[in-house]
Amino acid sequence: IPGYHWRYTPDGTKEKITTSSLSRVLIHPNSYQTRSDLFNNLIKSLLMKGNGYLVAKRNDRNEISEIHQLPFSTMPYIDPTTKQVFYAAGINPMLDEFVFGDITMMIPARDICHIRLYTPNHPLVGVSPIRNVASSIAANAAITNQQATFFSNMNRPSGILSTEMKLTEDQMRQLRSAWDEQSKGMNTGGVPILGSGMKWTPMSINTQDAQTVEAFNMTVEDISRAFRVPLPLINDNRHSTYNNVEQLIAHWLSGGLGFIMDHVENNLDKFFGLPISERVEFDIDMLMRTDFKGRIEGYTKAIQGSLMSPDEARSRFGGLKPVDNGNKVMAQQQMVPLGWMEEQAQILASAPAPEDDETNSLKFLRKEMYG
Repeated sequence: IPGYHWRYTPDGTKEKITTSSLSRVLIHPNSYQTRSDLFNNLIKSLLMKGNGYLVAKRNDRNEISEIHQLPFSTMPYIDPTTKQVFYAAGINPMLDEFVFGDITMMIPARDICHIRLYTPNHPLVGVSPIRNVASSIAANAAITNQQATFFSNMNRPSGILSTEMKLTEDQMRQLRSAWDEQSKGMNTGGVPILGSGMKWTPMSINTQDAQTVEAFNMTVEDISRAFRVPLPLINDNRHSTYNNVEQLIAHWLSGGLGFIMDHVENNLDKFFGLPISERVEFDIDMLMRTDFKGRIEGYTKAIQGSLMSPDEARSRFGGLKPVDNGNKVMAQQQMVPLGWMEEQAQILASAPAPEDDETNSLKFLRKEMYG
């Protein structure tokens, strides 16, 4: 999802800033990573470890010209005298200031963008949401181990052969051998032929075992809930489907993804020292690129509802070029105030008498209606 630098104007509109150091860094963060590379690894570190670190390199004007990711092993330190915050880091071999594998310097907090999630133990040390489901993970591990031991030790047949005839030990051995020959190993799927009143009864899983198997799904739901990811996005369609992509994405934005995006935006705002009228915003419209029908209907309603001009909708839909008179916001003419017909009748009554045709009256009416 691309991010942009926006400025909000006093009249409530916003304009994109393309000449700032922030806008350049959001497109090209450094010489060896793309925007996707940087944020993909940053978000992974943030979710899995609870902390994400970016370090800034500045130019001669003290502007941030590059941002680089630091590993999650970076640790904050507080000077006991001045209470200033520093970060110990040194495992990025692409930075000349740091030696691979060694901590060679303490970086001041002004050059570190530290994005952290929940901080239950220390205000500068975040923890992963996975910690909230630690008990479920432990339960899942216990169930797995218990089931592996149970199934390896138990002697439950897949089914039984029964008959009312009395069989000798040799007959039972021959029968078992003949059955195994047709149904085991490479012969799985063969058709054993039963005679002398023989009946095959398969053994199905009982209710208790079925509940144990269902317990595995509980841990999937718990982890999904901790990361605030809808289950259909991880191919779990037991609770919902992909019938409405827009609603699914909206649900994800209202909780998990929306929180992460806003959290990263706020930290970048602070890191770059933006004034209150400016901020970083990620373009969530990019998430709906695959929902062609939904986007068409949304932009059409925005134009009909006087929310956007055709040129604005064309630009946001796919970077389409402007069209003639497309920069004007339009309104549907059939929506008029009550009493409008009586007002127009009075306007026509006060219009000058036509000369040869109705041209003058129509011009007068058009002037009164539209100026």
